Amino acid sequence: MAALLAAGCGTRSILGAVSDPDVLDASMEADAPETSTDVARTDLGRSDAPDVTLPDVPGALDAPDASRPDVSDVPAALDVSDASLPDVSDVPAALDVSDTSLPDVSDVADVRDVALVDTPVDRPDAPDAPMIDAGPMGTGTLGSAARFTILAGSTVSNTGLTTITGEVGVSPGLALVGIPAGTVVHAGDPVAALAQADTTVAYNRLAGLPCGTALTGRDLGGMTLSPGVYCFTSSAQLTGTLVLDGRGQTNPLFVFQVGSTLVTSNISVVLLTNGARSCGVYWQTGSSATVGIGSNFSGNIIALGSVTLTTGVTLQGRALARSGGVTMDTNSVSNAACPDPALP
Repeated sequence: MAALLAAGCGTRSILGAVSDPDVLDASMEADAPETSTDVARTDLGRSDAPDVTLPDVPGALDAPDASRPDVSDVPAALDVSDASLPDVSDVPAALDVSDTSLPDVSDVADVRDVALVDTPVDRPDAPDAPMIDAGPMGTGTLGSAARFTILAGSTVSNTGLTTITGEVGVSPGLALVGIPAGTVVHAGDPVAALAQADTTVAYNRLAGLPCGTALTGRDLGGMTLSPGVYCFTSSAQLTGTLVLDGRGQTNPLFVFQVGSTLVTSNISVVLLTNGARSCGVYWQTGSSATVGIGSNFSGNIIALGSVTLTTGVTLQGRALARSGGVTMDTNSVSNAACPDPALP
């Protein structure tokens, strides 16, 4: 009986222990076999834990990757040849490329060798023989004779230091005496001959103009005249000063028709005012003209015979002698710096 009680107590103890959850778990844990993971987790740091041999896992660097191609057979990028690309070794350098569409510039002249269009070109002077223009003064009353300051039919002679602005000519004669150096002269050439022909035409035209105011027998000194035609049936005299008033006209004309001789006293003056110009003043003389010593005379003297400029005369205009000569003595002579006007 005592034995049964002891056995019964032991049975209840075992059952009680099993029925207790905590005791049951502890007993289960004690009886459960240990796994390699549990060993690693529970025995870390324990000196008496048995050594666990882990499986030999190859390193990540040594593991072959079946998904990746073996790059050991791939040539370096610089060695890759692409059959689809052209072989550039046969392409010439850019500087060597020839373009057949472009002209060969080797034959083009250097621009430095091309003459500019405005570069002046030397041309030979026109020959004198065929010249029929009126010279530097243009066409007008005197025609080609307008280019001359002194023109004679027989002789042109000078004494003393005379200055002449303009050309000197003689025809049909050839004599030129004492002409200042550097003066352009024409002696017996076609230019002088043509000028003499034009002088004759001008003389006749001037002489044929209707007379506007008759001044026969009167001295021109002290008069003031407006543009017009003034006539003397014989000689004309100037003593003192004659004023020619242009009245502001454009190219005013003054024509003096002298039947025989024109004579001025010493230190006489022809004064031009209000637009009057020496190139528009004409002295048509049927015989000769003589300008007194030291006079200041203006206008174009056109004499049928001869013209004499005495010592110290200043002439603004021209001295043209159809048949005779022109004589000068220490004078200053200049053709007027204005165009030769045409007669109305």
